[in-house]
Amino acid sequence: MNAAKDILVNSKLIKEIVKSYTPLDYTPKLKELLSSIYPAKNLDNFCKVDLHKKINDLIIDSYEGEQVLKYRLFKAFQHEKLVAAYEIKVKNSRVDFLTINGHTTSFEIKSNLDNLDKLAKQSDDYITAFEFNNIVIHERHLNRCINIIPNSVGIITVDRKEHQIIRKPVFNRNLHARTQLELLSKRELGKYYGSTDTSDILERFEPAAINDLFKLALKDRYRIRWNFIVENADDILPIDLQFFFNKTIKPDYIYS
Repeated sequence: MNAAKDILVNSKLIKEIVKSYTPLDYTPKLKELLSSIYPAKNLDNFCKVDLHKKINDLIIDSYEGEQVLKYRLFKAFQHEKLVAAYEIKVKNSRVDFLTINGHTTSFEIKSNLDNLDKLAKQSDDYITAFEFNNIVIHERHLNRCINIIPNSVGIITVDRKEHQIIRKPVFNRNLHARTQLELLSKRELGKYYGSTDTSDILERFEPAAINDLFKLALKDRYRIRWNFIVENADDILPIDLQFFFNKTIKPDYIYS
């Protein structure tokens, strides 16, 4: 009974650490976070980067949230010839991970800690913009997920260590050109379509051409950031990947 209670308490504490932790935390804050889990451990001899590593290891080993799955997606595509990105807004949703090469492929994460309340709306939104779409879910969500998402959406189940492809995504033929254009800035619209007027672009371009230029625009938008985390992967701690994707700051400046 006591062991089970300790696991529950630690689980709650780890969730609190995930909520509180950022790569920008200084040594006193890092020690405070770790002391909540290891109250008897002397952390005085740990330097700043070692404290970051300790927190990252703790989260990777003991936490079942989306941060861990985002890291696993990065590892899956790190050596592929493509561009990828985190957290892209589509209508009122925000897709967790997107790859762009010859096609756009989205990955929505529903971890063991998530619910599926928004999944129907999210999958419908992603289908308007991307050619292939996937749900990455904890295995406990599988039966309910199948009844929620369209048949064209792929399903990948995950547990702590492994993943399984339950079904592959089908090429999406329900793209909405207007939605794709709304994902781009005015600068991008002008650069790739020669106009910032969405109605004008829709009149002058066929949907297939809009889609091709949309992929090129996204690839150019995210290439520098994606290449940065790939090139610096050995020096970036797992849970911090999205931070460095957004900031493109050398890891030494943050951890030292």
